[in-house]
Amino acid sequence: MKKAFKIAYAALFLAVCATPLALMPFVQSNAEIEKKALTEMPAFVKDGKINTDFSTQFESWFNDRLPLRSELLSAANLVKGELLTSPSSNVISGSDGWIFFDTDKLDYMNTNALTDNQIRSIAVTLSLIQENVKGKQGSFTFVPMPNKAGVYDEYFPSCYRKADENNYSRLCAQLNDLGVNYVDMLKLMREHKDAGIYHKRDSHWNYLGALIGYNAIMDSLGKPHKTYDGASYKYEKDWRGDLDKLLYPSGGFMDYQYHFNIEYQPFRFTAPVGVGDVQSQLETFMSDKEENDSRIGTASMGTVDNARLYMVRDSFGRALLPFMIDNYKNAMFVRTDCPELPQVAQGADMVYEIVERNFQNLIATAPFMFAPERDSVPADAADGGMIETTCSDEGYAIRVYGTLPDDLPVGDGRMYVKLSGGNGDHIFEAFPIYEKKLLKGEGRNGFSMMIDPSLGMSGDFDVTVYAGEKVFSGTKTTITADEQ
Repeated sequence: MKKAFKIAYAALFLAVCATPLALMPFVQSNAEIEKKALTEMPAFVKDGKINTDFSTQFESWFNDRLPLRSELLSAANLVKGELLTSPSSNVISGSDGWIFFDTDKLDYMNTNALTDNQIRSIAVTLSLIQENVKGKQGSFTFVPMPNKAGVYDEYFPSCYRKADENNYSRLCAQLNDLGVNYVDMLKLMREHKDAGIYHKRDSHWNYLGALIGYNAIMDSLGKPHKTYDGASYKYEKDWRGDLDKLLYPSGGFMDYQYHFNIEYQPFRFTAPVGVGDVQSQLETFMSDKEENDSRIGTASMGTVDNARLYMVRDSFGRALLPFMIDNYKNAMFVRTDCPELPQVAQGADMVYEIVERNFQNLIATAPFMFAPERDSVPADAADGGMIETTCSDEGYAIRVYGTLPDDLPVGDGRMYVKLSGGNGDHIFEAFPIYEKKLLKGEGRNGFSMMIDPSLGMSGDFDVTVYAGEKVFSGTKTTITADEQ
């Protein structure tokens, strides 16, 4: 009897393991679930040689096509997340049904602290952007969005110790020091948290949180705007959160969402072109499909007080779309790590929104903006030695960039580049940004700037860089008329 039980148990185990394999020819593709192109079947022999990566590539191919994969993942995460409350699928399970992105713990505990130079570089970069927008008689505001764990920390697991300060608080202090206009979204969200402004099972705010944030953004810009006070709404359990989808690709739990009864003014999309069903397209942009949404342009067909908006945004900006569109004659929403300041028209407003877990992206690459000219350089800078600088033709401008020592003092965070020779001397203020993609290195300190072609600079120039209370001699460079 005991032997028969063991045989039956082994047979059942093998049958369960073999079921997905047996179903492979009969089930539909996992492409829709994976939201990506599935891995192609690898070749055992490649370019006349044995493919040494065959096993890894085959495993990826097999995993993409394994039947019942989403159901098995959902079942495993249900046990780990809901019953054992342990991290799974990049998700941390909190109390009372709240779940969080696994990366929230980094900012929460300040284990991903940026250097003082990096924090100062972000603040200086934003100050230069603000200067550019104000120079065109526009208004600028920066919108740092807090991670959900920073707002609803009472539901975050107690095994994670909350730091007294982190990148968010340090950056706000620097923004205050430099006079950069911003909305303290962490303070605002915590003030309204009892109203339930973030989803339990999504990493983002809900539409009520977005409405509160929108009003604060418009107040920060100093612009007239509709407040939508007293708008009626439905509170329905019909929202499928992004975190819940990570845990349960098949099935899962719904979350509550606010659906406001607001009659927005009619508008059309200028980008992408050819949109027929405007409402359907807007709903797609507000979802997590993230299809063709890197540039969204709109034009109001009603009467509005504000002319133009250029908004850099991430996934938090999705919920802001209808409010911002309804208050500007023309609006452009871009998802990018490289804002294009020439796209900010004369008198236009600029909003720069980004979630705190991605603050490092603010200095991943320098914004496309012509470097402002300055009258002088620091007079008491000490000799820092030689550095290598690069001058490259970008087609629309000349970019000058380079690396600075890792132990560079923070100083005031400002960096100046003096080009001497050619057809005249020029002093520019550069972005304090290390161009990782261009330099293909892991340095933390660098500078980057673009020269306005209308300056007509041409000839051989000596390059001198002033940063961190030191002066560096750079690589001699040549700018020709053809490059302009």
